[in-house]
Amino acid sequence: MNPDKSLPRRSMLLGAAATVGGGLALSACSVAPTDSAAPTTAPGAPEPAGTPVRIGKLTDITVGSTATGNANGKTVVVFRPEDRKVLAYDATCTHAGCPVAPSGQDFECPCHGSTFKGADGSVISGPARRPLAPLTAAIDGDWITVTA
Repeated sequence: MNPDKSLPRRSMLLGAAATVGGGLALSACSVAPTDSAAPTTAPGAPEPAGTPVRIGKLTDITVGSTATGNANGKTVVVFRPEDRKVLAYDATCTHAGCPVAPSGQDFECPCHGSTFKGADGSVISGPARRPLAPLTAAIDGDWITVTA
């Protein structure tokens, strides 16, 4: 996997692909974590906020790299700092609202050049002044789940 691209297509679940920065982004579908029973929704209906969704396989993002995904219609960026840990952020740049993209262990905004740390979403260089908004990310078996 190229860490500067989105998670690979083979990890997509029922969703349509969207092009993001030349890479393929995942479209998440509603999937309850393996240890809980959640009510089902009609196919194609977005999950309510607060419900974790699978955005890709854990094996598709190597330790120390970043990727892009989609959870409940929201573009998210993910950083995997350790073998069994993932972090996720809203991909919206806090400067002017452009979507940030993976760049090694960090995220870059293609519009005005802001960069953000993958490890905590903080600003490395501006013009952005505020960090990326953190989201809840978890590992559910072989899957990365994000609540957005």
